[in-house]
Amino acid sequence: MPTDPLYEDSLAHVLDQIYRQVGDNMVEKFAAQSTLTADDIHPITGTFRGVISAVDGSNVTIAESGGFALAAVRAAHTTFFAGERRSRAITPLRIVTIGPEHENEDYLILMNECFGIIPAKGLKNKDVLRVSAILRDTLEYGVALNQARTLPEGSLLLLDGTFRVTDANHEPVMQEIIQTTQNRGVLIAAIAKRTNAMWGGVHPLLPAMAGLAKKFGMTGPWWIKIDERIPDSPVRDKLGDLYVASFHPSKNVPFRLELPSDTDDQTVKKIMGAIASCADDGRIPGYPYPLLDAHRTVVIDDPLIEHVRQDLMKGFSVRGLNKEMFDMLFGDLHDDFERY
Repeated sequence: MPTDPLYEDSLAHVLDQIYRQVGDNMVEKFAAQSTLTADDIHPITGTFRGVISAVDGSNVTIAESGGFALAAVRAAHTTFFAGERRSRAITPLRIVTIGPEHENEDYLILMNECFGIIPAKGLKNKDVLRVSAILRDTLEYGVALNQARTLPEGSLLLLDGTFRVTDANHEPVMQEIIQTTQNRGVLIAAIAKRTNAMWGGVHPLLPAMAGLAKKFGMTGPWWIKIDERIPDSPVRDKLGDLYVASFHPSKNVPFRLELPSDTDDQTVKKIMGAIASCADDGRIPGYPYPLLDAHRTVVIDDPLIEHVRQDLMKGFSVRGLNKEMFDMLFGDLHDDFERY
C-alpha cells in the first residue's frame, strides 16, 4: 500500500488514542484511584469435583430485504465432569422472521415454548440484530433454566455474558434461573468474552486489573470483587455483582464475571475454584473450556448459513417462485462484487 499522509495521520491518531487508554502509568493511576491493595486480590486454591455445565447461544442473519429479514438462532449446553465431556445437547436450528409486522411473531412462539408464557408486551421489529439477539437469548435462557432445574446439587452452571437482559420480559426468567440454582445448591456464574467496563473516563478495567495484580506480585489464579464505585458507569444491578478473575495457572489473563448479588465469600471461593479447575486450556488461556465447547457446538458458521440459504431457494422453487424473485428480495450486490 503506498504511503499517504492522510493514512499516516489516521494511524498515528489511532495509536495515540490507544496509548491514552492503556499507557502513561495506567496501573499506578488505577492503584491510586481504586485504593485497592494486595489484600483485596484473593488467590484461587482447592479443587472441584462437581459437574460443570455451560450454556451458549448463536444467532446470524441469513437474508435481509428492505422490509424484513430472516435469521437463524439456536442454543446449546455442554456438561463436563472430571475434565471430560459427559453430555452435550443443542436446540434445533430455528429460522425466524424479523418484520414486516410491527411486532415479532416468533418471539411469542419461543417464549411460550421455552417458559410457557405469552408476554403482555411484544417485541418490536425495529432492529434486525437486536431482535435476532433477543430471540437467541430466549432459547439460551430456556436451556439455562432447564439446566438449573436438573443439574445435581454441587454443580456449577456457567452462562455466557452477564445476568443483565436486553428484553424486559427476560428479567423474571433470569431471576428464576438464579433463584432455582440457589434453592437447589447449584453454583452459578456469568462470564463475558469481552467487556466495555471503563474507569477514569478512558481506561479499560481488565488491563488495569491485570497490571495491578502483577504490581502486587500475584501469580497463578486470583479473583477480586469490584466495588461498584470504581467503574465509570454502574455495573451492578439487582441480579449480580461484578468480579474480575484470572483463572490460568501461569498466564495473567483476567475476565469479567458476575455472581448473584450478595454471594457470601465462601461460595465465591467455591465458584472461583470450580472455574479455575476447567480453565487451563491452552487455546484460550484462562477461559473455561466448557464454555468454549458450548460456543463451538452452537456457532452458526458459513457452511451452515449457505446450507440454509440453499434450502430457502429450494423452498422457493417448490412454491413456484424462481431464483430471480429470491434475488430481488434478498440479493446483495456485495455477493456479486466478491466474484471480481
